[in-house]
Parts: sequence; C-alpha cells; structure tokens
Amino acid sequence: MPPARKTKTKLSRKELQQLKEYGELDPLSSITEEKSLDDVISKALGRSGYGRFTGKLGKGKSTKANKGAPKRSTRPDAYSRLLSSLSAAGSLPVGRDPVVSDDEDDAIEDMEETEDGSEAVNEDEQMHSAADSDREYNVDEVDSDELDSEAEQGNSSDTEDGPKEMYEAFDYMEKHYADDDSEKMHKKLAAATGKEYRQSITEDSVLGPVVTYDLAGEKAKPVNPRPLKQKLVKPAHKLNKSSEFSEFQHKLFNWLDQYRDVVYSGRSHSNGDELTTAYAIHAMNHVMKAKDLERKNNAKLAKAHAAGNDVGELRDRGFTRPRVLIVLPFRNSAFRLIEKLLTLASAGKEKNFTRFAKEYGPDEDEERRHNANKRKPEDFKSTFAGNIDDAFRIGLQLHYNKSVKLYADFYRADIIVASPIGLRMTTGAQSGDRKDFDFLSSIEMVIVDQCDVLMMQNWDHLVHLFEHMNLMPKKDHGCDFSRIRLWQLDGMAKYRRQTILLSQYMTPEMQALFNHHCSSIEGKVRIKPAYAGAVNDVVAKVSQVFKRVSVRKLASANDDRFGHFVDQTLSDIEKNQKHLLIFVSSYFDFVRIRNTCKDRGYIFAAISEYSTKSEAMRARIKLYEGELQFILYSERAHFYHRYPIKGIHHLVFYSLPDHPHFYSELVNLMLTHNNDVSADQLSCTAFYTKFDQLKLERIVGSKLVTQLASSERSQFTFA
Repeated sequence: MPPARKTKTKLSRKELQQLKEYGELDPLSSITEEKSLDDVISKALGRSGYGRFTGKLGKGKSTKANKGAPKRSTRPDAYSRLLSSLSAAGSLPVGRDPVVSDDEDDAIEDMEETEDGSEAVNEDEQMHSAADSDREYNVDEVDSDELDSEAEQGNSSDTEDGPKEMYEAFDYMEKHYADDDSEKMHKKLAAATGKEYRQSITEDSVLGPVVTYDLAGEKAKPVNPRPLKQKLVKPAHKLNKSSEFSEFQHKLFNWLDQYRDVVYSGRSHSNGDELTTAYAIHAMNHVMKAKDLERKNNAKLAKAHAAGNDVGELRDRGFTRPRVLIVLPFRNSAFRLIEKLLTLASAGKEKNFTRFAKEYGPDEDEERRHNANKRKPEDFKSTFAGNIDDAFRIGLQLHYNKSVKLYADFYRADIIVASPIGLRMTTGAQSGDRKDFDFLSSIEMVIVDQCDVLMMQNWDHLVHLFEHMNLMPKKDHGCDFSRIRLWQLDGMAKYRRQTILLSQYMTPEMQALFNHHCSSIEGKVRIKPAYAGAVNDVVAKVSQVFKRVSVRKLASANDDRFGHFVDQTLSDIEKNQKHLLIFVSSYFDFVRIRNTCKDRGYIFAAISEYSTKSEAMRARIKLYEGELQFILYSERAHFYHRYPIKGIHHLVFYSLPDHPHFYSELVNLMLTHNNDVSADQLSCTAFYTKFDQLKLERIVGSKLVTQLASSERSQFTFA
C-alpha cells in the first residue's frame, strides 16, 4: 500500500480522494465553496486541446484553418501536465500509481467506514446503504498488468471465450459517446438543438408501422450482427431461455442498439417479459462496455505513468457515476427487473439481497390476493401481482469481481431503478427548497417502462424528472475533470442521452415528452401498432352510439364537452332514467360532474380510486336494486379495482377510456343479470372530440378513426 495511505493522521473522505488523485492534498483545494463549478470546468476546458460543443454552427470551424494545428494525440492532456508539474516539484513520490479504479475507490470507502465505526446515513433511507448484518463487501484490487493485458486483447484475433468481439470494430456506443469536434458533429448538434428531424414511415412485419426521425444527411444504419459483449452472451442466453432473440426482440433491439430515442406503444402483458428482457440486456450491455472502457483506460494511464510516457487525454465518464436510470410504476416490476439484471451480471455475491427480497418481493398475503383476483382479467393479475408499492428507489453498484451491491448510494451506483414519486421525494418539490438531483447529471440512458400504468399515477412527477436530468451539477462530488467527456462539460449531455418509452398505448402526454425531451443526435423512432378496435371484443347485443362533440379549439375542449353533456345527458336523467353508469376518464372532469350533480339534487353515487370497498359495494347494490339514478365511475377506479357492476341498462362514456379494453369490459357488463331486459332497452353512448383520435383509434380501429374524426356526420352507430 502506498505510504500516504499508512499515515496515522485521520483524513476526511475528500482528502483521501485527493491523495489518490495527486499523491498529496489537492493543489486546487484553495478553491473555496463560494466559487461555482462552472469556473472549475472553464479551467479544465482551458487546458484542453478540444473546442467546445455549442450546438450552433459558427465561424472558425473550417478544417482548412486547422491544417497547421498539431495533432491532438501529441498534446499532453491536463491530467498529465498536472502530474508532471507535481513530479517536478518533488511532491509526487516515485513509483506512485495515480490511477485508482472504482473498485479501489470502494475499498477505500469501506476502510473509512471501518475506521469511523459506521457510515453517515442520510435521512432518506434508500439514498444510502442501510446498516445491516452484511456490512463487509469483498472488492478485488485492480492489478495493472491484468488490466493492461485485457486492454490489449482487443487487438488479438481471438479471445479466451471465443472469437473476437464484433463490437470492437462495429460499436454504435463508441461512436455515439466519442468526443468528436468535427464540423459534421457540430451540424448534427445544431440540427438536434433545432429539432430538425426528417420523418419517414416504414412497415415492419413484426412491429407494425415504424416512424423514424433522422437528422438531415444521416443514412440508415445497418444491423449490428453481434452487439453484445462476449461475457454477456451466455448470461443473456440463460435469461432469455434461448440461444437467440425472438423475432420481436431482435427487431426492437436493433433500434435500441443504434442509441436512438425509442417510443414503443405495443406493450402488453403477453409480451411484457420479452420486452423487459430485451431492455435489461441493452442496459447491462451499455454499463459493461462503459466500465470496461474505464478499466482499460486506467491500465493505459498506469502503464504510461510507470514508463514516464504520455498517452494523451482519455475521457470516458461524466460528472457522476450513475449511467442508467430505469423508471417503473411498482416494486413488483422493479423486483422482476433487478432479478434479470443480477442474472446478466453473473453476480457471485449480492450484497443486501435478503433485504431486497423482503422489501420488493412477494409477501405473506400474496396467495390470499391471488385467490381474490382469480376472476379478474389477465392484465390486471399481471400488473398487480406482488408488491404494488409505488414509492421506491434503489441503486445497483457493479464490481469487476462479478459482485453487485444493492441499495448503493446513488453517487456510487451504476444503475438506478426507481418510481417517479420515489425520485420526486429525493429531488424535492418544484416550489420547495432545492434538494439533490446532481446524480441525474450524467445519465446516459433512461428507460421508462409501463407508461400506461404511470398515467394512472401522477404524470407530473415524470415530467419533473426529465426537466432535472442532465443539468450541470452544483457540486463536483469528487469527479476527475480530466476524465470527463467534453460534451458533458459543455452541457450537451441531453443530446447524447438515449430515452426509451414503453407503453401499452400512445397518449398525448407521451407524445409531448417524446417531442420536448427526446433529442438524440442519432435520431428517434416511434413505433405504434395498428389497432383492430375494442368494439370487436363486445359480445353484448347493444347498440353503441358514438357522438362527436363540436369544439372550437383545444383550450376550450373540456368546457365544450361539459356543456354538451349537461344539456343532453343530464336532461335525460331528469326523465327518471335509472340503472345508468357514467364513465369518466379524467379525475378533474369527474369532480366537476360530481359537484354539478350534487347541486342539482340527483340521487347518485360516485366511485373513484379514493372510494373504500364498502362504499363501492353499497353503491353497486343500490344501482342494481334501482335505488340510484346513476353511478359516476372514474377510469382509475376501474384500473385499480375492476368492480363487476351489475344491473347496467344504460352506459354513457363522458370521455373515452385510455385503456381500450376498458370499453369492451364495461359494455359486456350489461350482460350480467339483465336476462329479463330486451336489447332495445339497453343503450351505450360515447362522446368524443376531434382531439381524441388516439383514444378513438384504439376503440373503433385504425381503419375507421379518420372517418369518425373528420366526417361531416357527427354520430355513428355500431350494432
């Protein structure tokens, strides 16, 4: 161990980091807290031989003007000049290795915890590792010769496990994240900043219609024949239970591997596991490639320093360690995903797994809930199986010795899995005091799965998350500026970030997120399958009438719909119409109608997601017995409970449901206990506007949506 680490003087964690980096206390430690991080970054950029990414085309970028400039590979980088200055001053001991890997850094942290007796724990329990029985964690020390031999393996024709990895010569990740100061890259950044994408539509036999958004001048990318790292191939085969991707996984993975922003709205409970496996492999492949690049660069720096040579600038990281963020709605989804990630990591040791299984896995009441949900639809049982707590966040820290630490501090984690509300509790409310979100500054890949379920929670939390991602951090968090990629320093990280949105269907909220927060320089892809229509799943013999409400503009659509409903539907209720169910998709509209009906003195009940089971039961019984004029029913109540409401004679959709199968489920409920009611006594009416095309398409089908949305007729009947 180096002499500096054997000193009996108790040093802070920051001072230990400085000793690792420079061999003495940081010569830049005179920079006080009052000085902003921008000043430090500016100094780091001032020592760099590269230009700044501005995202705009300006003068002075011509290659002719730079013909006489020296090659960058021969220019000593800032880190090497700092080392040479320290050596010249006699402050760097001979033979000291200035390169410290992540694993060595973790070992020093464990040493600090041992000396201090315990680790400082934040009030936010899951932001830091909890003190439990599994306190010790084995971390392999990195051997320079071993790393150097691994770094040179890429030049050989064969590796120990098999043929030479194809990604070394054909790797979209390397090109996407490289520091490129060419004129072509500046054009791409300028186009991405101005959202100058060129759209084209192709028909895929498996995925359906695919809309690609490419920057001007970009050509279609070929399929990578072998995108995975060699050491990930066998775990991927084990996880996928096959030596090959399915046709669906292969088609989708091709788009993911190109580092495009992808929105896929064809998710279902039947293909959910395939989809999760595909993006789990993609995320782990990304992290492993990035960590191996850092490891090989560490070996190069160590070897060059030992020989007194200069290898130039090796930039391979961001401000903070987390690279991948995966957003999920419930803990049960996180449990299934993390188990897949652990399989892919081939983890020989999983720290805190017992705690993880207890807090995220099925509990003792799982069998009871399973028996209670036997009559529920398959998608309900798939969504709500296991732990459905929606407030969680957990960090995964990967080590080179194939061990994984769960509940890692976010600043020491490689992958973060969390829910929107879980992250919102960390980053703070928009109007409150600013909390910590610097750990989101260097996210390179964000995956949002089950967006349709997140729509039933609070979508604003997800928007808040994207607004605070890839911002310049307020603190340095001990980062090495000489290793930070230049586009990170220039604040262009959001144009290199890959965003993946997965959902059962497309919504305006998802489209807005796709338009405003997805700006990858590699382009974007929107995959929305064609729909046969939920009306085809209706088996009840009832006349279904679709009425288009005339609206003046989008801003007044809600008021126009409400006025139309009050004038027509409520007037029919005043004629002693009973056994009526009114379905409302938006909770804001639900509250507005409920208050209006209370003021008019109607005899009704309102069932929302906040209603208790006993309240819902009483309302259903009274509707069946004819004691109520109607029940007001919200979409979230049906999503979370799927109440089997009996005795419905008349069904009114104030607004179309986001989930298309909710339409057929509710219409088919009219079959229950209505044997003595003739078909002409049953009715179903659905109101929609020209701005509801996405919902309308899923219900009437892709072939009829244009006719219903733009025809001169305003009423259509399906028998």
